[in-house]
Amino acid sequence: MADELQEMQAQTTENGTADNDTDLSDLPETVVRGKVIRGDQLKRAVFEEVDLECAVISAANLLCGAIMTSNCDEMRIEECSMQNAQFRNMAMKNASFQAVDLQGATFADASLVGAQVKHLDMHSSAFTHLNLNESVYESCAFVGADFRGCIWDDAMIDGIPVRDLLAAYQEVHNS
Repeated sequence: MADELQEMQAQTTENGTADNDTDLSDLPETVVRGKVIRGDQLKRAVFEEVDLECAVISAANLLCGAIMTSNCDEMRIEECSMQNAQFRNMAMKNASFQAVDLQGATFADASLVGAQVKHLDMHSSAFTHLNLNESVYESCAFVGADFRGCIWDDAMIDGIPVRDLLAAYQEVHNS
């Protein structure tokens, strides 16, 4: 995947057009630490061992992409398609997700302490060994999502403390 991204970058000239003279100026843009990347250039992209602290990814297609072993503290991801994306071994403290399609995405071994998550579709996503302390979720679709080994201290879903939701679940299933 990284080779595909390098090849794509090599084919793009300094004026923002590809070697085949395709005009990319009408595509949505993504800003990563001050660098502008056109929307579809993130499809299947792999970010590994990079510093994306305070980066903004907006209106981009990161379908089947991956962010691994990276610092993503205070990163903002807005209005993106990230179906089947992978997020592994990373810090995302105080990250913000808004209006993102994360169907089938995988989050593993990550810290999302203080994350703000709004209007996400997380159908059939997998969440394993995450620190979700103090994170806030509003208007999110969790149908078929699988959470395993996650820490939810002081996390909220639609204004309800997760510990209360889990206690209510236990009460219903233990009676």
